[in-house]
Amino acid sequence: MKGLDLIGRIRRTIACRMRKHYYKQWIKIKPQDFYDNPERVTALWYGSREGRMPNFKQPIDFNERLMALNLAAYYDQSQWPIRVTCADKYAVRQYVKDKGLGDILNECYGVFDSIDEVDFGKLPNQFVLKTTQGSGNNYFCLDKTKLDVKSLKDKVKDWLQPDEYGLTTGEWHYTMIKPRFIIEKYLYMPGEDISLIDYKFHCIHGYVYGEYVCYDRDHYQSHIVNYDHYDADWNLTEGVIPAFHPTQRPIPKPKHFEEMKKIAEKLSEGLEYVRVDLYEVDNKIVFGEMTFTPMGNYLPYTHAQLVDMEQYYERTLNK
Repeated sequence: MKGLDLIGRIRRTIACRMRKHYYKQWIKIKPQDFYDNPERVTALWYGSREGRMPNFKQPIDFNERLMALNLAAYYDQSQWPIRVTCADKYAVRQYVKDKGLGDILNECYGVFDSIDEVDFGKLPNQFVLKTTQGSGNNYFCLDKTKLDVKSLKDKVKDWLQPDEYGLTTGEWHYTMIKPRFIIEKYLYMPGEDISLIDYKFHCIHGYVYGEYVCYDRDHYQSHIVNYDHYDADWNLTEGVIPAFHPTQRPIPKPKHFEEMKKIAEKLSEGLEYVRVDLYEVDNKIVFGEMTFTPMGNYLPYTHAQLVDMEQYYERTLNK
C-alpha cells in the first residue's frame, strides 16, 4: 500500500508541475491566436487544468470530447447557426418556442441594445438583467427603491463593449452573438433564501445522461455556489470534487423531474451534446439557458465520472 501511495504522490506531483508548465504558455495566449491555431489554444487550456495534453482524435474523458466537438463545430460552418442561437440568451427563446415549449419561458420585459433605452419606472420592483453573450454578466435587482441606476448603467455599458470573450478557452461562438441584454422576471423559490436551485441536464445525442445541480449561489459572487451531480434517475453520484460542495445538503427530486427530462431531451434533439438548464418555480418548469461549452469545456468532475460520460457518448451513437 505504501508503494501505491508513493506512486500516486509522484503522479500528482508530475501532473501539478505539468499544469503549471502549460498554464504559463496558456496565459500568454492572445484571443486572436485562436483563429491562427484553434487546436493549440484549446489543448493548452486543457493542459493547464489537467496536466497533460488532450487527444482530440481519441478522447479519454468527456472534457476532451467536448473540446473535440467544439473544434469540429468551428470548422463546420453549418453548425454555427444552432450554436450561436442557443448560446444567445434572447435568440434561444425563439428556438424554445419553435420546439413547442414556449410555455416554459420566463416572462421577458424586453431586449435592449443600450441601457439608455430602459425606462426603469415601468419595471417591477424586482427583475433580472442578463447580457445575451458571454457568461456571468447578470444583475439581480431585489428592491428597485435601492437601485443605483448610474452604477448599473456604467456596469452594463462595460458589459456591452465588443470583446473577445471565450476565445482563449475555445468558446468562439460567443464572439458571434450581438452584444445586448434582456430584462426578465425575478424568480423566487419558497424555502430557498439564497438562490434558485438550478437543474442542469447533460444531454448527449438527445438523451439525458445526468443532472448537474447548483444551489446556494451568491448572486454577486458567482463562484460561491454548491454543486452536486445526480444520474438520470436522481441518484447522487461522486461526480463533483468535494471542494465544490462544502455545505452539501440533500436536494429533493423536483416534482416535475420526468417532465423536465423530456423537455431537456426535446430541446437537445439532433445535438451531440448540450446542457439544458431548467428551474422549478411555483409548481411550474421554467427554462434557464442552453450551453455547448459548460465551464469552458472543462468540468470539475472526477476522472472516473468523465470516463463514464465518454462511454455513454459512445453507447448513444448506436441508439
